[in-house]
Amino acid sequence: MKILLLEDNVSLAEIIKEMFEEKGLIVDWFQDGQEALYEIINGYDCFILDINVPSLNGLNLLKEIRSRDKTTPAIIISSNIEFETVKKAYSSGCNDFLKKPFYIYELECKVDLLCNKEEELIFCNDFHFNIKEEILYDENKNSIKLTQKEKRLLNLLCKTPNTAVSLDTIEQYVWEGEIVGISGIRSLIKRVRSKVCKEFIQTENYGYKLITSK
Repeated sequence: MKILLLEDNVSLAEIIKEMFEEKGLIVDWFQDGQEALYEIINGYDCFILDINVPSLNGLNLLKEIRSRDKTTPAIIISSNIEFETVKKAYSSGCNDFLKKPFYIYELECKVDLLCNKEEELIFCNDFHFNIKEEILYDENKNSIKLTQKEKRLLNLLCKTPNTAVSLDTIEQYVWEGEIVGISGIRSLIKRVRSKVCKEFIQTENYGYKLITSK
């Protein structure tokens, strides 16, 4: 899992970063909102945003995120607990609001709750994808070798199973900002289908969706 952390309190940010990295997560830390804005297309699984930071505050950054990405969880962390601020945070698209000071364990639990809703999905009847470990198993419980981009594609599609994901979102998440175009995406989809079955990733208008087994 990859997290974007926006926090200008160095000591707090270092504690948060260390805690998640010890769990095997990737944390990109920014102290400046404008710098973070340039990186939001780089395929994050969770956003943790302070409000009062230099250049671009966390709420305005969240609005920019939601203009491109409606689903990736976002948590606001702030000492500003006035009702209007909290209300504005939720109306801007945050999934949770954590008031400073807080226990680091609280933040850990919120990220686990928001970002790890499903540990495993089943498709083509007997194929399993473990989202947390990013391991694909066949019908005989043997692991199937995946490239890093194949893992990221499955991880993204598993976030919203049976719901179409746009080509732009796939490109941003899997290639982390690199422009590859529709041919590159189709090539990746074809490779993943060849390892499972053609039907489990369906083509939609301007996107793809993963079909899970009942």
